[in-house]
Amino acid sequence: MKSILLIIPYFGKWPLWFEAFLVSVAANPTIKWLCPTDCPIPQQYPENIQFLPTTLGQLNIHVNKVVGAKVPLNPRKFCDLKPAYGEIFENEVNGHDFWGICDMDIVWGDIRKFVTPQILSTYSIISSRKENISGHFTLFRNNPAINRLYKQLPDYKNLFEVPEFRWTDEVVLSDYLQKHNDGKDLGINVYWPSVLCNQERGRDSHQEYYLDRWRWQDGKMLNTKTGEEVMYLHFINWKRTMRASEIKYADNPKQFYISYNRMHYKRHSNFEQRWNGITNLFNGYQRREYRRIKKKKAASLIKRIKRKININ
Repeated sequence: MKSILLIIPYFGKWPLWFEAFLVSVAANPTIKWLCPTDCPIPQQYPENIQFLPTTLGQLNIHVNKVVGAKVPLNPRKFCDLKPAYGEIFENEVNGHDFWGICDMDIVWGDIRKFVTPQILSTYSIISSRKENISGHFTLFRNNPAINRLYKQLPDYKNLFEVPEFRWTDEVVLSDYLQKHNDGKDLGINVYWPSVLCNQERGRDSHQEYYLDRWRWQDGKMLNTKTGEEVMYLHFINWKRTMRASEIKYADNPKQFYISYNRMHYKRHSNFEQRWNGITNLFNGYQRREYRRIKKKKAASLIKRIKRKININ
């Protein structure tokens, strides 16, 4: 079996769903996680996750030395550094067949069911997004060529050194691989034929403000409406609406639900489900996105009109 180490630096304060995250980690005992952090180490946690106590400043010094750049490190800037994790954490990835990048706003399903032995034997880069590198799950074969691939990205040092997030992981690296015939011209086999996580309306991770739509059960992540099983639930647009979590690692739960506002053991009532559906018609995620896009277009139009008036 090919060994896998997922790397997830996390600084500040553990998210409220952290123990649910740990429950799903424990259900994947053949996968390992490495978490450099300045957060308090939990009293109980799975054997397959290793916490690496450090500070942002200490890690920043190490990062600068490895990548040869002056990185203004902050929690958001880690996303630009993700393609360099193989070198940054060289000691920790040593001995593993693959190292990978992921996020914390995730509840994991059965990873090995989707990343099969055949895929691991055939490909050197494995992404959970279609024809794109995924910042929330991508595996890289642990060898010098792949670990140093980030140094081939155009002007990579500048991407690392600017304070702003430059989407080096999902955009720059994806563009580079696509430009080189999906990596084939570089001698790299890339696996990204389909979305392996949750998706809605063709977009992975983003979804409406549903109640009880997702159920974690015995290590599987299930869509309660369609019965579909996915490799993991990435609730990126629910981070802003998530208010509580009942899930405790010490409970050793066999199942729980993930709603847009909380993680919980019991389903909502039919009345709560119907009322939430009505609310979404007027103020759900899709309606909010529609209003946001309309507002953005209107502001752009006004800006162009003002510019034209000033020119004339």
